[in-house]
Amino acid sequence: LREECGVSGWTLLQSLGDAVLVPAGAPHQVQSLTGTISVEQRFLSPENAARLRDQSTHPQLRAQLDGMIFSAVREAVGILRGCK
Repeated sequence: LREECGVSGWTLLQSLGDAVLVPAGAPHQVQSLTGTISVEQRFLSPENAARLRDQSTHPQLRAQLDGMIFSAVREAVGILRGCK
């Protein structure tokens, strides 16, 4: 990739208790050196969920995204109410 696209990789040694944030869309590869437990959290912003919903023609996906958007808005309203 470096020769073709000018992209170079990074090596990261993660220790116990460390968290690693991989930006959305960034390709990555993981090599476990010992037995591990991996915890993953995916994040979809309400703005991107709405955009994805508008572009989708699949009814089930649209319904799931509607639920995600509703939950995000409900949570935001709850947070704002608590800031009074």
